[in-house]
Amino acid sequence: MRMMKKGSFLKFVVIIFALILLSCSKLEKEEQKEVILARVGDKTISLNEFIRRAEYTIRPSYCKGSNNIHKKIILNLLVAEKMLALEAGENNELVQNKAFQNHIKGRQEQAMREWLLHKEGFQKVRLEESEIRKVYDIAGRTYNVQYIQIPDDIIAGIVKKELHNNERFFEATHQQLCGENDIPERDVSWKSKEHPMIHEALFSNSLTKGQIVGPLRIDEDFHIVMKILGWTDKLAVTESDQQQRWNDVKEKLTEKRAMENYDKYVGKIMGGKKLEFDQNTFYKMVKLISPLYMRSPEEKRDLFLKNAFNRDKENPELHDLGAGIEELLDNSFFCVEDRVWSVRDFQEELQRHPLVFRKKIQNKSDFAEQFKLAIVDMARDIYMTQEAYKRGYQHVNVVKRHTQMWRDALLALHQKYQYLEERIPNLSDSLNAVAVIEEYLDPYIDELQEKYSDRVEVNVHQFNDIQLTRIDMFVTQQNVPFPVLVPAFPSVTTDYNLDYGKRIE
Repeated sequence: MRMMKKGSFLKFVVIIFALILLSCSKLEKEEQKEVILARVGDKTISLNEFIRRAEYTIRPSYCKGSNNIHKKIILNLLVAEKMLALEAGENNELVQNKAFQNHIKGRQEQAMREWLLHKEGFQKVRLEESEIRKVYDIAGRTYNVQYIQIPDDIIAGIVKKELHNNERFFEATHQQLCGENDIPERDVSWKSKEHPMIHEALFSNSLTKGQIVGPLRIDEDFHIVMKILGWTDKLAVTESDQQQRWNDVKEKLTEKRAMENYDKYVGKIMGGKKLEFDQNTFYKMVKLISPLYMRSPEEKRDLFLKNAFNRDKENPELHDLGAGIEELLDNSFFCVEDRVWSVRDFQEELQRHPLVFRKKIQNKSDFAEQFKLAIVDMARDIYMTQEAYKRGYQHVNVVKRHTQMWRDALLALHQKYQYLEERIPNLSDSLNAVAVIEEYLDPYIDELQEKYSDRVEVNVHQFNDIQLTRIDMFVTQQNVPFPVLVPAFPSVTTDYNLDYGKRIE
């Protein structure tokens, strides 16, 4: 073997080190700047995380306000959550649980896909001022429209052709489809939560009274056609109102263009890929699991509350099916490219990626088609996740923080109940939560504050500048496997004294 000279070796090390620095530098440019509000050992709480935890979920009654005492309680609670996570450690039964590991991995991968959307969608949007101005001029309108729903692609095609030749066909269409004379009406404003197709049709260009819009294909075999009856205009009078409207229009147009960019990117990655189901297994699965998804709201609520790791999850656990699912676990379920997925593979993937249905399932007859589409979307997300891993997005700071936030919150919850179960014989019967906190948890958190005091730092200057609202909000995302944005607010102390730790200078 030929030996490398010492000088050459040093040069090689320097080159490798330079490449690592270059790689880190590139990643830093992609990351979002963070302000660290508090440190607890090796864990941190960013300013943004503090605000999201305080504003995006329901806080306990004893810290709902925006005054300084309630702010201190909120900080104490979030710091206590990190302390509890440290106390739980890495060798407890929760950390060793495969379902918990998959759940945390799933949350990380969802955050990675969102960062991919940010890079391939939002960062590539370039809006011209004229585009914003065009929509700004009509964004104050609230349209009054009549609308007809058409539940068939073929009928929609006929209606479109006839309306092109005769606008009076609008009334005749409603009469023929519904057998009624009164056509339903509704008001639609810029801020109305409408299907993107409807919003685009009404607010992309200035419309005229009596104009027919559509048919618009809202979903498979579902179209809507509208007639403009008139509108009211809300003027943006003050400079503040004008700026707010401009920002609202810019934000909505940016989001629309970003999604268009991302859809093109996804199309490029997924081009040529085909998902094929084993029809025999598929229909056995449909028959087996459709009752789980067709449960009443009360049954679903009870099922979710039993889930120790993901209380907001929209997927019933397949292991609840017992022997029925066991018989199918090794059956091939579907194939994508060269990979064959068994039912067992699918069951495990569900822990990382709960199914997302494109529309609410109203009837059993709809389930098979919606189930199929949800699996197709799951497969798409798997490929997007692979792209995110290739780019190293698991190392992006906001992805790591989101993942750690959920992991710490669940570890802290585990530690809290472990502690209480050792001291309260019938914990589930203890309905007075505040009394439990004051009698058992306040003293425990006091002990932890003393134990970790020299490992806690707080950016007091940033903390004093925080402004919170008193409005209860529960924020969720749409069309993602894990819709709840932040963990439930921790309820482990009522203490408002910041008499531990030290300042971050």
